[in-house]
Amino acid sequence: MERMNETINELMEFLDSSPTSYHAVENMRNVLSQEGFTALSEKKLWPLEKGKSYFVVRNDSSMIAFRVPECDVSEIKGYHVYAAHSDSPAFKIKENPEIEKEGIYVSLNTEKYGGMILSTWFDRPLTIAGRVCMEEGGEIVSRTVRLKDNICMIPSLAIHMNREMNNGVAFSAQNDMLPLLTMVDPDDREKPSKGMLDQMLAEVMPQADGKILSYDLYVENCEKAVLAGAKDEFVMAPRYDDLACVFAGLKGIMNGKSEQYIDVLAVFDNEEVGSLTRQGADSTFFRDTLENIADGLEVSAKVHRTWKANSFMLSADNGHACHPNQGGKADPTNRPYLNRGVVLKYHGGQKYATDAYSAAYVRRLCSENHIPLQTYANHSDIPGGSTLGNLAMAQVSMAAADIGLPQLAMHSAYETGGAKDIAYLIHLAEVFYGNE
Repeated sequence: MERMNETINELMEFLDSSPTSYHAVENMRNVLSQEGFTALSEKKLWPLEKGKSYFVVRNDSSMIAFRVPECDVSEIKGYHVYAAHSDSPAFKIKENPEIEKEGIYVSLNTEKYGGMILSTWFDRPLTIAGRVCMEEGGEIVSRTVRLKDNICMIPSLAIHMNREMNNGVAFSAQNDMLPLLTMVDPDDREKPSKGMLDQMLAEVMPQADGKILSYDLYVENCEKAVLAGAKDEFVMAPRYDDLACVFAGLKGIMNGKSEQYIDVLAVFDNEEVGSLTRQGADSTFFRDTLENIADGLEVSAKVHRTWKANSFMLSADNGHACHPNQGGKADPTNRPYLNRGVVLKYHGGQKYATDAYSAAYVRRLCSENHIPLQTYANHSDIPGGSTLGNLAMAQVSMAAADIGLPQLAMHSAYETGGAKDIAYLIHLAEVFYGNE
């Protein structure tokens, strides 16, 4: 129980400190560096050593970490890959974002990032976070940034002004969802509202000194993760999908260790918008990294092909738990629940990578290690979402299964998971990495 509480606290701290994919990767970088992992650059060749651990970051928001086993290179069998994604739905801030309204209010011009439940974003304390790119020593460098908590909000319209509010309302992202940042100072009408965001960035980053060239900034929910329920059996947090799976993979690669497989933790950005970026699962990042590993170990292409053929990927992304008030939306026979174990995900249209072989692999691993396992499939009349596993397989083919944590309110600004399930997924990641 004490270890479980410690794990939950670590998870909630990770969620709270990772408002964007940039912060999540930065936090992972810090943890892995403390654990002895060495940072690599894609712009340089990799002289790799047996028994050493490494990581590489692409575009600040995707990371692949790996450990070379201590055995002779000729005895390496392949890769054990655990993959997840670092991004979550949010509002991306546009260029020239300040909009003055009524001569009084200053709102931010934003657009949707990912498929979000818009109604859950109203009347919550929000922050602004992401990265800025600026000139430093003649080079363009990137820095993570987070403005103060509760810096803006999206006020809802009073029910008195729309009596049909509870009968279903369609929201306009451009008109209804713009965050309110501040008010115009009536005593200083000469002070323009334009450039206000730049001024706030300069205040928290004095080293920038007007050198900020561009940014990727998001309006994010800054509410803290909490335990909930009569017995503290639930975790409520922003970005539980998919940072909880990222956290489990991070713990797994630190604690699990293979003797003859190269352990790989792959965390990709932009899954929520299709993965079609240079740091997404459908980019060459995964393939390039595996090829760089083979080159760094001086392995021929033909040997590397045998490694890939003998490899396995766990694609970790959360799945829908059966809803307490909407059970009819779930599949009749594949109905996962919170706190009942890891979810193994199936899809007839192959939006998930699981097949009979990969399912058997996961089932045996869970059975041998007493890890509770549930199955998920979409209700046949309700199309589900996709994930990163099958996209990554288009770049590097290997046996793969889609797994995840059961959760409620997926893509809400504040999601709900089971407090017990994170330990089950960490255990699975650990034994997966240690499996021979």
